[in-house]
Amino acid sequence: MIRFICSVFSFTLFFGIFSQNNDFKKVQVGVVFCAGTNFSTPQTKLISRDGIGSNLTLGINFNYNYTATLGFHTGLEFDFETVNYKSNSTALTSAYYLYDDTDILSKKEYLDANGIESFPLNSKLFQIHTRKNKSVYLTIPTMLLFKTEPIGELKVFCKFGLRNSFLLSNTIFDNGEVYNDFLDGSLKNSSSINSNMKSSSRELAIYKGCVGIAGGVDWNFIGSTSLVAELGYYYGLFNISRSKALVGDSEKNMSVFSDLNSNLTPQGFSNLPSKQNQLLLKVAILF
Repeated sequence: MIRFICSVFSFTLFFGIFSQNNDFKKVQVGVVFCAGTNFSTPQTKLISRDGIGSNLTLGINFNYNYTATLGFHTGLEFDFETVNYKSNSTALTSAYYLYDDTDILSKKEYLDANGIESFPLNSKLFQIHTRKNKSVYLTIPTMLLFKTEPIGELKVFCKFGLRNSFLLSNTIFDNGEVYNDFLDGSLKNSSSINSNMKSSSRELAIYKGCVGIAGGVDWNFIGSTSLVAELGYYYGLFNISRSKALVGDSEKNMSVFSDLNSNLTPQGFSNLPSKQNQLLLKVAILF
């Protein structure tokens, strides 16, 4: 991916340097770098936000200008994100899951619709204290672009619209306590770190949609080449966690539960619902 972006950047830079046409351009294409922060808002009492997450973006942006002051903005962006949570443990509830090696098990893998247990032989019980999700998304922005008339070599602009993000991968890093002898009926625990964990049923939703507004400056510094800087705020429309199953047991794809009954059977399953807002600073070179 980095090699592809560098190739596009080299070609478009060469093209932009030797283009001296200052007339109105219908199409602008270029590379973008973005850094920002993620503000998660959990929708459950089981967890709360543990600080501020990060966002790093690399990609290609595309502007189609209907007129000198009105256009459409889109592109392909790869977002590398982190989101941090902590468990709100009480005397009655906490956040647990069962796992086997690096696989976090979902409910359907050890409890059927009638609550009959069938635990995998090597499964262990883990109590979450803190969790970090490291996710990669492919984002396609779809935004209206409004520009002022040129002020010297500068244009001020505003964008409004959606960031449509599609999950490519997610890795989970947990700190907490492991119960190695859970299957033998023992709840003797020890501190542990579970790194590079994967959920067998995908913890996060495939689609993440945000609506936002951004503003910035477009500096035409040579020929038809522009340096663009912008700051934007994006509000999460939906939970970033996977929703309930539509067919059969609605909890079958969930992995985290809040309690164990007297027979040590998991109960109180949750998808740890959370929404996410973002503050993003972008720098781009457009040709």
